[in-house]
Amino acid sequence: MNFSILSIGTELTTGQIVNSNSTWISTQLKNNGLEARLHLTVPDETQLILDALNFCAAQSDILFITGGLGPTTDDFTRDVVSSWLDLKLIFDELSWKHIEDLLNSRGIKIQDIQKQQCFFPEGSEVLKNNKGTANGFSILKKINNKTLKIFVLPGPPLEIESIWVDHIADWLKKATVYVDKTTAHSWDTIGIPESEVATLAGTALMQLKKDFPITIGYRVHLPYVEVKLTYPSSVEFTAESYVKKVDQALDKITVLRNFEKASELFNELIGSLNFAFYDFVTGGFFHKSLSQSLNKKSEWLWKQSAESMDADFFSNEENFIALIQIDEISCQLAADFKGKKFLKVIESPLRFNSNIDRKFQYFTEMALIEFIRFYKK
Repeated sequence: MNFSILSIGTELTTGQIVNSNSTWISTQLKNNGLEARLHLTVPDETQLILDALNFCAAQSDILFITGGLGPTTDDFTRDVVSSWLDLKLIFDELSWKHIEDLLNSRGIKIQDIQKQQCFFPEGSEVLKNNKGTANGFSILKKINNKTLKIFVLPGPPLEIESIWVDHIADWLKKATVYVDKTTAHSWDTIGIPESEVATLAGTALMQLKKDFPITIGYRVHLPYVEVKLTYPSSVEFTAESYVKKVDQALDKITVLRNFEKASELFNELIGSLNFAFYDFVTGGFFHKSLSQSLNKKSEWLWKQSAESMDADFFSNEENFIALIQIDEISCQLAADFKGKKFLKVIESPLRFNSNIDRKFQYFTEMALIEFIRFYKK
């Protein structure tokens, strides 16, 4: 079963905003053992949208379309989709009541232009949007002798998430119950170059038969080199032996497994505890890695400075993590968590020292990883 994601919006193709919707939908698919076959982004231009719909339809069994369902003149996704499917648009009274109720509750004057959000292709199912005015819709349509399931969703990410939870998540599980799902394993390695990591992993898979359906991939996301193995769940029994071989080959350089993130593990570990963060090394990289986690906490303290600092400063501090400069290639991690203190020197690999950003990324991630390792014992 093939999935595609078509994102519509000139603000995306011009780089005005980042297309986070495709990433989010792909993550939901991955969590269900599924993978998107393609992502495609087009501006608010009718012919390009039609061309994209034809291209995606040829590649897909299920197509997710995002954007262009709002009340303004450049929101005409529903019109293009209905024309493409050769279906007339039908006004939905319940959608209009939804808009009236929502705007009245917000004290916003209702404009006639809002009504364009209430038209849907004949035969489609309206997907109520509890976070905004633009309801989505879904439809099952035969195109070129193939039945295609289409979901058309608004652009704002929170609205997509709301519709997904209310209308798509359960449907997706039921619709794919007999699909041969994809199993994925990942290893985030640190400290050696991509070529050396690939050599280790490749050697571990030397006995892999050419026709066996397992795929290995590599991704550099500094300071990590990720190794990923994917295969159909139906061959899991045999594939597990290859997973173990790669696991053994990469064991000494692996710091995270199966798509873990150091920032998320750190956040789970410290929980709701009031916490202090001190960065005298990375010039902002440390804060950037934790910014999403910190936004979810009610009380925390952050101090960042280019001035040098001594570890003795923290002798009476509780519940903190600090990065302190030692020299050009190393820093000291000082931490306290629930009354247990921890000191660790972190030294940057030689290949990162000529690039200050890479070095700071390394210090940041290793500080979090060493903290997690020590306090999870």
